[in-house]
Amino acid sequence: MKNTKKITGKKIPLFNIKSEYLSIKRFVDKVILRTLESNSYVLSREVENFEKELALYIGTKYCIGVASGTDALTLSLKALGLKKGDGVIIPANVYPTAFGVALSGVNIQLCDVDSGTLNLSVTNLEKSYTKKTKAIVVVHLYGNPANMTEILKFAKKKELYVLEDCAQSLGSSFRGKKVGTFGILSCFSFYPTKNLGAFGDGGAVLTNNRKLYEKIRRLRAYGEVTRYKSIEIGHNSRLDEIHAAILRIKLKKITKWGKKKKKIVDLYKKKLKNLPIEFVGEENLGDSLHHLVVVRTDKRDKLADYLFEKNIITGIHYPVAIHLTKSFKFLGYKKGSFPVSESASKEVLSLPMHQSLKLEEVSEVCKRIEEFFTSFK
Repeated sequence: MKNTKKITGKKIPLFNIKSEYLSIKRFVDKVILRTLESNSYVLSREVENFEKELALYIGTKYCIGVASGTDALTLSLKALGLKKGDGVIIPANVYPTAFGVALSGVNIQLCDVDSGTLNLSVTNLEKSYTKKTKAIVVVHLYGNPANMTEILKFAKKKELYVLEDCAQSLGSSFRGKKVGTFGILSCFSFYPTKNLGAFGDGGAVLTNNRKLYEKIRRLRAYGEVTRYKSIEIGHNSRLDEIHAAILRIKLKKITKWGKKKKKIVDLYKKKLKNLPIEFVGEENLGDSLHHLVVVRTDKRDKLADYLFEKNIITGIHYPVAIHLTKSFKFLGYKKGSFPVSESASKEVLSLPMHQSLKLEEVSEVCKRIEEFFTSFK
C-alpha cells in the first residue's frame, strides 16, 4: 500500500555522494579531465598507481583492480583452484557476499553469526564445518572487524583458506593491523556508498602471495599473460581508469573522513543511550571506520516509516537471510536454520551515516527516534 502521509522536514539522506563529490570537486574534475586527455582508458597508469597506493595503505604487497567487489570474490575463489563440491563457509546474514561466492562454482556452507557483532564466531564455524570445507570468507560487517585471532586459529587447525570480504570495512583494523592483511586474499568494493567509493562499480583483490596475484591478474582479463596470449579461460573484470583516478583522490581523504565518522557514531551513541534501541556490537580488539551505523529494535519497520515521514532516510542491511532468498533455496536450508541471522534481518536499521553528515543533523535524527519511542510509552 502506498504511503500517503505527508513528508515533513529537511531531507536527511542515508548517504550523500553528491556532497562528498562537491567537497573534492576541483580535484576530481581535474583527474577526470587528465584521464580523458590521456587516450588510455583501460588498465593504464591510473589503475597501476592506484593499485600501488592501496596496497601500501592496507599493508600488502599486491593489489589487483577489478570491476566490482562481487567479481573480487569470484576471481579469488577461482584463483585458489576451488571447484564444484568444495565447501566455502560464509555468514548467513550477508546478502551480497553470497553471489560472488556462488558464481565461483563452489558449494556454499552458511554459518550463523555472533548475536552481538553479527560477525562470524568460532562457535558457529564449528557447527558449519564439514570434511568438504576448504575455505572461510570472513565478512567485516558494517565496518566492524571480526575476531581474526579466533578465526585464524580455527582455520589453521582445520587447514582452511581464509579470505576477507572488506567491502564495508576499508580502513578498519584489528589489533592494530588493517583488515585485508589477515587472509590469503582480501576483497574490496568501491561501490559509491562504501568508505572508499568510486562514482560507479569497482573492486580490488589484495594479497601477499605472488602466484595468486599473477593468477588473478590473468583471470580479470581473458586469462591473458600478454595481449591476445590467453593461457586459461578468464573474465572481463577490470577497474576503469576514471574510477581509479577518482579513488586515488579519495584515498588521501579516508583518514580525515574516518575521524569525522567516529564523531558521528559517538554522538549517535550518546543521544540514543537511554532509549530501547540496541547498537550492533563492535569487536573489543577492533577499530572500525564505520561504514554504517546500525541499530536493532523489534519495532524496526514502524520506526523506519516514522523517520521517513520526517524526511529521514534509513536502510536495511540486510532484510533477508541468504537461505530465505529465492535464488538460494537450492542450498537446502530451512527457516529457523540460522536464528541469529533471521532475527537480525527483522530488527536491523541503518541510520544516516556519511562524512558530510552534520552533527546537528545527527541530533535531529536522534530527536525523532526519541519522539517515536516516547509515543509507545
